[in-house]
Amino acid sequence: LQNNVIGALRAGTFGPSTVTLWLYSNNISSIQPGTFRHLPALEELDLGDNPHLRVLAPDTFHGLHRLQALHLYRCRLASLPSGIFRGLRSLQYLYLQENGLLYLQDDLFADLANLSHLFLHGNRLRALSEGVFRGLSSLDRLLLHANRLAVIHRRAFGGLARLTILYLFNNSLVALPGDPLAALPSLQFLRLNANPWACDCRARPLWAWFRRTRVSSSPVPCASPPHRRGTDLRHLRPRDFDACPDDDDEEEEAEDGNGGGGNGVAVMGTPGRALGRPGTLPAAPPSAFYRDGLPPHDPPG
Repeated sequence: LQNNVIGALRAGTFGPSTVTLWLYSNNISSIQPGTFRHLPALEELDLGDNPHLRVLAPDTFHGLHRLQALHLYRCRLASLPSGIFRGLRSLQYLYLQENGLLYLQDDLFADLANLSHLFLHGNRLRALSEGVFRGLSSLDRLLLHANRLAVIHRRAFGGLARLTILYLFNNSLVALPGDPLAALPSLQFLRLNANPWACDCRARPLWAWFRRTRVSSSPVPCASPPHRRGTDLRHLRPRDFDACPDDDDEEEEAEDGNGGGGNGVAVMGTPGRALGRPGTLPAAPPSAFYRDGLPPHDPPG
C-alpha cells in the first residue's frame, strides 16, 4: 500500500493475520483509534514519509505486542504523547528521524526494553533530560545528530549500558558538564564533530573522559576561545586547565560512572553520506528495515 494517496486509516481495514504493513509515502493525515488494535501478528509497520501526519493519539499502537519495527520517519510530528509506545515490548527498531520533534518526555520509551536502534536525527530537539531514555536497557544504537541540542543532563544516558554507537554531531553543544558519557561502558563509536565546542574550563570533563577511555578518533575541533579555535579538544594539555577551579564532586561522579574506564571508544569525525555511518560499524539488520535512507553497507571511513 506504499506510494499511494491514502489520506486516512480506519479501524477494521486490516486483517488480524497481517504481519507486515507498508503504508509509507502516502497522504495519511489521520489514524482512527483502534486501527491497529486487532493486529496481533503485526511485526513491521511503516508509516514513514507521510508529511500530513502531524498528530498521533496516545493509544495508536496499543496492542501490537509482536511489533518489531516501527517507522515514523519524515512525518511532521512536533511531539509524541505520553504512553504512545506503551506495551511495545517486542520493538527493536524505532525510526523517528526527520520529523519536527521539539522535545521528548521523560519515560516516553520506558516499555521498550528490547529496543536496539533508536533514530532521532534530523529533528529540532534542544535538550535531553534525565529520564528521557529510561528503560532502554538493550539499546545499541542512538542517533541524535542534526538536531539543535545545547543541553544534555549529566544522567541522560544512565542505564544505556549496552549502547555501542552514539551520534551527536551537527548540534549546538558547547560543553558536556557532568560527564554524561561516563555512563556508557560499552560505547564503541562516538561522533561529536560539527558542534561549537568551548575549549575553556567547560571542556575539562569531556577532555578527561577522552583521556580515561584512550579514544582513537578524528578531530573534535574547538570553536572558542579564539586562540584555541581549530585545536583538537582531545589534544589539550593539563596545564590548559591550571586556572580552572577544582570540582572534586564532578570528578568523583565521573569515576564512579565510568564502569572501569578504558573501553577503546572510536570517535568518528567528518559526516558521511546518509547517516554518515563509520566504516567499521557492524552489519546492518535486514534491508526491509532500512528503506528510509540508511545505506545497506557502511561507506569508507
